[in-house]
Amino acid sequence: MKKTRKFAVGVLIGIGVLAIALLVVNNILEQKIKKGIEKNLENARVSFEKVDVKLLNRSAEVINPFAEHDGKTFKVDTILLSNIHLWDYIKNKDIIIGELEISNPMIKIYKKSKKSADSTGEKKKTASSEFKNKVLVKRVSVNNGTFQIFENDSSAHRLFARLSHLNLEQMHINSETLKQTVPFNYDLMHLEVDSLYYDLNPQQELIAGDLLIDNAKVTITGFKILPKYSKSAHQETINVEKDRYDLKLDSVVLSDLSWNFENDSLKIENPYTRINGGYFRIYRDKLKADDNSFKPLYSRMLRNMPARLKLDSIDIAGIYLKYEEKIHEDKEAGVVEFSNLNARIRNITNIDLGRKDFPKTKVSVDTDFMRSAPLHVDWEFDVSNSSDAFNISGNMGRLAAEEMNKFLKPAMNVEAKGEILNMYFNFYGNNTSASGDMRLEYKDFKVEVMQKDGIKKNKFVSALANLLVKNKALNDKANPKDISYTRDQTKSFWNYLWNLVKNGALKAFL
Repeated sequence: MKKTRKFAVGVLIGIGVLAIALLVVNNILEQKIKKGIEKNLENARVSFEKVDVKLLNRSAEVINPFAEHDGKTFKVDTILLSNIHLWDYIKNKDIIIGELEISNPMIKIYKKSKKSADSTGEKKKTASSEFKNKVLVKRVSVNNGTFQIFENDSSAHRLFARLSHLNLEQMHINSETLKQTVPFNYDLMHLEVDSLYYDLNPQQELIAGDLLIDNAKVTITGFKILPKYSKSAHQETINVEKDRYDLKLDSVVLSDLSWNFENDSLKIENPYTRINGGYFRIYRDKLKADDNSFKPLYSRMLRNMPARLKLDSIDIAGIYLKYEEKIHEDKEAGVVEFSNLNARIRNITNIDLGRKDFPKTKVSVDTDFMRSAPLHVDWEFDVSNSSDAFNISGNMGRLAAEEMNKFLKPAMNVEAKGEILNMYFNFYGNNTSASGDMRLEYKDFKVEVMQKDGIKKNKFVSALANLLVKNKALNDKANPKDISYTRDQTKSFWNYLWNLVKNGALKAFL
């Protein structure tokens, strides 16, 4: 019995010593890991309230971390690290974590001047060189955060995003990734943003209701570009003509978005984009002075973009487009409408401009002009062509003249009667001039030229105009008319096209 009792006591003592040893080792390792986390936080210039390490649970928690550096602040309630790989840290000082959970992050960035930005680069390089560890986080989970960008020290947001949830898989951080624009690499991502605001310019702002990124698929709902001011107030904010935009898109889906930086240039690629439903209202008040700056055609805009772009295919469905142009102060604006607009766009790219098989950008549109006349347009241009050559053709069905009066009467002081039976046009052009042909058929077409008050008819001028139209109507109106026009390079592509169509109509009528 005595031997048995001694053996039992010995076992208990051994277990006690082992337990104490484990507690001591556990405490030593906990302190070592805690100091390691604290040192890395300090190297990254992050302050904190507390770091808590629980070795038995292989977890660590950082309470109230906060960082402020070069106009950027980062504040979080808690950072929880779970399933820490202890042996990798003890042996190689590498940090491998099963899951990283971040709660309620708040990130604020104040935009700095270029001089400040240059000095930032030096500091970033120094900070990254101090970071010697390799970090792998198998899963990152971020919940309920905000991301904000301010102009200098202003309280007005340039950008505001409210984050609902973010998941990253296989996130890697090392001294090299810290030098990059995005300071980490990752394999998969799931992001949910439930509101987004961006201040585009003094007159316009961008808003999105929901943004969902699931791996490379991006879905945006409630996308809007809104005017900050009423039509009259908008005029007070500008010195020369500038369009007022009101855009809403029900949904935008990018099937497989990828982006990176190449030689400090952003590169964006997506094979298929779909835009469903919405409207685009454009208002121009021509009572302001003309903006006489050079207006590049779309091919040149794409060619000279600072970002590299490759959008293979874009489908647009169910859009309403309205253009209003106010020419006379005492009259309402002229209106042009396109309803049920559907478009197919192929090959929007400015990558590898020098290759022989560079693809042409092709646009095909079907819509109802002035809510009644079916209109089809085909348009193509070559972004790599330095002369900005293009071809645009189209045909339009029956249109009552009364529908055109929404634009003709307030804009040109002309009222029309009768109907256009059909119209066809085909124009080839470049940055300086265009030519082609146009065919216009009409029936019982009459015009009434109004007096300055826009109410009473100028009988003499109207009679003369109708005499010319009637005489011409006796001939074969279906013959194509040769059209040419020299571009005013201070005007847009759409002004260019409008003048070609207008010249063709005048030849057909007169």
